[in-house]
Amino acid sequence: MKVKATLINELNKGLYKLLIIMTLSFLGLMFYFSWRTEQQYIEERLGFSNLGAFFLVLFLLIILGALLFSLSYYIRKLKSHTFLFLLICVSFSVRLVWILTINTPPATDFRAMYDGAVGIFYRDWAPIQREYFYSWPYQLGFTVYESFLLSLFGEGTFSIKFFNVLYGVGTVFFTYKTSSLLFNELAGRIAGIFYAFYIPAIVMTSVLTNQYIAIFFFYWAFYLLIKNGINHKWNWIFIGALLAIGDIMRPLGAFILLAVSCYVFLAFLKKGRIHKERVVKKFIGIFVVFYFVHYLISASFIAWGITEYPLSNRNPLWKFVLGFNHETEGQYSVEDAEYVARYSLGTERNEVEKELIKERLEDKSEVAVLLWKKFNNMWGIRDESIFWSMGHQKESAQVIHKVLYASERMMFLLLLFGGIAYLLFSFRTEMDKRKAFFLILILGYVLVHLLVEVQTKYRFFINPALAIIASLGFVTLFYHTKFLSGGRGRIRSNLKL
Repeated sequence: MKVKATLINELNKGLYKLLIIMTLSFLGLMFYFSWRTEQQYIEERLGFSNLGAFFLVLFLLIILGALLFSLSYYIRKLKSHTFLFLLICVSFSVRLVWILTINTPPATDFRAMYDGAVGIFYRDWAPIQREYFYSWPYQLGFTVYESFLLSLFGEGTFSIKFFNVLYGVGTVFFTYKTSSLLFNELAGRIAGIFYAFYIPAIVMTSVLTNQYIAIFFFYWAFYLLIKNGINHKWNWIFIGALLAIGDIMRPLGAFILLAVSCYVFLAFLKKGRIHKERVVKKFIGIFVVFYFVHYLISASFIAWGITEYPLSNRNPLWKFVLGFNHETEGQYSVEDAEYVARYSLGTERNEVEKELIKERLEDKSEVAVLLWKKFNNMWGIRDESIFWSMGHQKESAQVIHKVLYASERMMFLLLLFGGIAYLLFSFRTEMDKRKAFFLILILGYVLVHLLVEVQTKYRFFINPALAIIASLGFVTLFYHTKFLSGGRGRIRSNLKL
């Protein structure tokens, strides 16, 4: 038994080290690509030399870090309820001001879903009887949600945007609470403040995106998972239901369930026989609740005549077709869309898409180059959330665009710096499964987007997790540099990575 326990313990440590090394490698690459993007942007827009732009980025990063250090020094003195009240008020205010100031008209997928919502509201099924919804019935979850808001508050986009504000503030809250629970109160405050002011999290509120409501429910489920664990009496029911609602709004459930499975596996390794049986039962329960909620909603939509298909993806290979397109470097392709549209949805189109994918994977050296470029396109280039929010004001808001684009990359660099610091410190300590869960999320999300279509707006889901991981890196640095000497004992007591 002793030998078996030792082997399991060594396996556990080895898995954690592998997880840290892989995540550290990806965060390091993100940092490199983001730094290069910011440096090139300064060279082109401000006319700096290559060396001058490098030192300007370094200077700005130091200034931003110093501001974070100074802010951390003062916010640690606030009482918890005072800080939380201020965090909620500020988060709500900046987002509300944004939607009142920036009137973003619906476009592309957002337009299709909003038109579908208006159609459902007026019992006109024409807007949802089109190939967009036939191909991806899962988009009807958010579409029906939008229609529900229209039925409550009348036609117009404001109510949808206002609820984006509320969900955004809710995500700030869960980012703060999760980081506080994992690390300490100061880490939670840093994570909460960072996400409260993170530019994409603010500017996308005026876009009719399904991401706000989805990540609100996802991160609520994550908070319950790490707070009470999977072995809690009723926790598994709420986790399964919350994940299902999030997935119905934005289909990331399969990936998230895989991450939860990895988390449960780590928990399984450390438990005794009786606890293992309970963990397995509750884990199965999460899946049962998840798919039951899915079935219930799908059956309701079919019964109401909204769709004849379950809320699923009827064109599952499409994202991979785009993801392996060498010409567009894994981004959207109009030519691909026009080509596959010639074939009927179902078996015929699936076969054509399989052939495209197979053809694009033949040259392994070219695939390696493609993956390198895709990684840069997904994580290194400037965030297009500003375009999605303010693209209609392109000529009249050039200065604002430049400031927001440059600021977002600097904030992302600081976020990555904190995450890298955390991972480096983690080598010297034992990491528990709760913190490992967020590394699994980050690592898995990066790997998924090496295979499928990339767009910078898809970063949105993982940003709170990055803020959570980065917050401990900053607190650890503050302690080691003795920056927060007044609160040293309290910080140190909570500093188990």
